[in-house]
Amino acid sequence: MEKQDYSYVGSGQIYIKEFGAAAAFAPIGNCSVLNFAPQSNTLSLPDHTNPGGGIRNRIDRVSDVQFNLTFHDFDAENFARFTRGTSTPVVAGTATAEAVVGYKGGWVALAKIAATVTSVEPVGGGTAYTAGTDYVLTNGGLYIPSTSTIPAPTLGAPNFEVDYTYAAHSVTEAFVVSAKQYTLVFAGLNEARSGKPVRVIAHKISGGVLASLGLIGEEYGAGEVSGSLMTDTTKGAGLSKYFQVTVVD
Repeated sequence: MEKQDYSYVGSGQIYIKEFGAAAAFAPIGNCSVLNFAPQSNTLSLPDHTNPGGGIRNRIDRVSDVQFNLTFHDFDAENFARFTRGTSTPVVAGTATAEAVVGYKGGWVALAKIAATVTSVEPVGGGTAYTAGTDYVLTNGGLYIPSTSTIPAPTLGAPNFEVDYTYAAHSVTEAFVVSAKQYTLVFAGLNEARSGKPVRVIAHKISGGVLASLGLIGEEYGAGEVSGSLMTDTTKGAGLSKYFQVTVVD
């Protein structure tokens, strides 16, 4: 009897939510890697009855089920999820009289990434400084030329105030919350079988931590994350406590 071809080339969407949460699954976005790698601890008993050696008995116990994924959508939710952080959305707006400490011949960051600067003035108000001469908006902050008339700060106190606009954005604060557990679902398509669905549910995974964050490079950015599948003790007899695979015939 000839066996049906179940060759596999996968693509699809990965969804995730906090384990046990009454919430919808959220997409991670474009991912190029998702691997499960069971690890085992081997106990072996040598055969001492045979001068040639060998193994009398062997037990392989599952010690860990590791996972690896690589995401390419550098959004706030992914950063927060995989850096044990928090993500806060900020609507577009205007900053008024933001006090700044700036030094001549250098660049200074503002509290938000400036889109336009409407005014730079002395602390407490006064005659506005001249754009292009006393300051230059660059990379969302201000460059203060060495010839600027903005005075040097005294004892580290703010030496000018800035009015500016900023676009909608999000802010992620990394490593400020404890580790979380998640449920992960891979809703895949098998391209080797005309796109037939494949679904894998990992019942409970450790949050994983971003292994590297490449901010400069010649390739598309990739966030590599690794962690482990944990046992879901709510699963009854005959059901996997780790993951379930569904393959459409």
